[in-house]
Formats: sequence, C-alpha cells, structure tokens
Amino acid sequence: MKKTDPIPASSKPLSYSYWLGTFVLQGTVAPRVMLDVVGFGLLATGIVYLSEFAMIRFDVSLAVPGGPFEVAGAVLGLLLVLRLNAGYDRWWEARKLWGGIVNESRNLAIAGLAYGPPDHHWRVQFIKWIASFPHVTRRSLRGERQVPELSRLLTEQQIEALLTNSHLPDAVSRQIASLLAEGRGSGMDALAFYSAEKQRCLLIDYLGGCERILKTPLARSSAIQVRQFIFILLASLPFSLLDDFHGTLPAIFGTEVGRSVWLIPLFIMVIAFMLLSLDRIGMELQNPFDTRRVDFLPLDNICITIEQNLLELLHDDALHDYAAPTAADVELPPDASTHATDDNIGADIS
Repeated sequence: MKKTDPIPASSKPLSYSYWLGTFVLQGTVAPRVMLDVVGFGLLATGIVYLSEFAMIRFDVSLAVPGGPFEVAGAVLGLLLVLRLNAGYDRWWEARKLWGGIVNESRNLAIAGLAYGPPDHHWRVQFIKWIASFPHVTRRSLRGERQVPELSRLLTEQQIEALLTNSHLPDAVSRQIASLLAEGRGSGMDALAFYSAEKQRCLLIDYLGGCERILKTPLARSSAIQVRQFIFILLASLPFSLLDDFHGTLPAIFGTEVGRSVWLIPLFIMVIAFMLLSLDRIGMELQNPFDTRRVDFLPLDNICITIEQNLLELLHDDALHDYAAPTAADVELPPDASTHATDDNIGADIS
C-alpha cells in the first residue's frame, strides 16, 4: 500500500477513552489559561490573608453574603455561552465554506475534462491551475506569500508571474477563467462553459466568505466587558466564601495545619479555570485559519486531498499519458502545521 493511500476504516480499531479525553492537554486551552488561573489563585490568597489580618488585629469580618454572587454567576455564564456560540458559528461556517471549495474544485475539474477541448496541454494546465487555487487560498487566509507546494504544479515562470499579484487567489481564478475562454473558443459547449464558469465564480464566493470571517472579528467591546465581569466576580468571590470555609483543618503530626479559609484560593482557581477556559475557547474559535489557534481548520490536509483528487481525475482521463504529477507525488508542504486528531492523540475523544 502506498504511503498516500488512506487506511481502510474497517482496519482501524475503534478506540474510545474517557480518561484520555479528560486529562489530555494536546488540543486544549488548558496550557494557555493556567498562568491566569494561578494569578487569580494568588489574588485570592492575598484577600484571605487580608481578611485574617483584619479579624485577628481589628476583630473585623470582611465576609459578605453569597446570594448576589449566585445571580452574577448565572448572568456571566450566559454571556460566556453566547460568546462561545458566536465563535463556534464562525468556525463552523468556515468549515462549510471550505467544504464548498472542495466540491466546486472537483466539479470544475470534471466539467473541464468531460466537455473541454481534447488538447493535452489545455487539460493539464486546467487541472493544475484548479489544484493551485486551494493552496493559494490557504496561504492568503494565513497571510503568507510563499507557496512551495506550487512547484510541482506550475513552472517557475508561472509562479514568478503569480507572485507579482497582491491577491494570489484572484490571479489564479483569472487564469482558470482564461483557460475556460480558450476552451470555449476551441469548441467547448456553451452550456458546459457557463456551468463551469458558474463553478469558478462559486470558488471566489467561498473565498470571500472566508475573508469576511478573517477580517471582521467579533465585537471587541463585548470581549473586554466579559473579561471585566470575570475579574470582578473572581476578585470579590473570596469575600463571600469566608464564612463557608470558616473553621480549622484536622491536626497533622500533632500540629494544627491552619484555618480552612486557606482552601479558598484553591476553590477560586477551579472556578477561574472553568470561566477562563470558556472565554479562551470563544476567542480561539474566532479565526479558524490561524495555525496558532488551538482548533484551526486542517487546511493543509484539505488542500492535499483536493490536489490528489484532481490529479487522479486527470490521469484517469481517456486521453492518458499526461506529463503531470500523480496523486502519489503529492505531499504536505514542509511548513504544514500539525493538527490535534484522534490519530496523534491515540483515541477518539471527540
């Protein structure tokens, strides 16, 4: 079996692990929020120290009723859920848009091979430029200009001419349109031409949808306000827990460990971990194209799949013997980012 051939699903063992899914760190926001969680723990420690000092020195209790915090916590939870849903909607829409790019790339290639002129050079160029579109789209959404994967699809002169454009996907789409016009002049059926042109336009529409997600982030004021609410809640919550944690811990080795109020910082850290994680997930999902995000879309693999599919269509064509790469020649670019999947985690945790 070739290295590029997919492993049949029936040969893969079905593995699920609750504990691995609970304690795995790869693909989670836990490492990115732990420093802030510790910061709230230190803040709570200072508040407990202040309250103990006020009680011992001045016989003044800083404890406050906990009722208002229950209402505040419920409101904050609702705001976090709304923020999380807004981020997930953007991630899900980006996923659907790239699904459209996959489908229209295949449709456009099939239409060209089925109804285009029987010219070897035209067919090879048509497939190569279509296969180039997802690659330059991925690079454009990530703010990158280097496209090493195009070296197996285009000539050096074509790549140099392409890089003179500020918007690479538009330039590639223009080349596809020029090839369609050439095919129409070489006898391509008018209905097939208009259908293929519509599919080319849809590729630009899907690209525009991705750019809308990229360039219009969620309202910054709402993100700032939610974080201010989190800070206010976590900074004032220790005062409402002073009475609940009042008392002493059991003696260990004959020595009193201390008052149980010193467990408050640990409790605050647990609450902070949950709230900050939800806030961070909402932020991470806003830009699904950035490889620095936890749950970025696996665009490298998607583009490779499109290229392999198109090259297979080309070499399966009745004319055969094309001077073009095969599906086996396709590989991930050297700078491809590793995405957290069940294969590299070890079990199904989704």
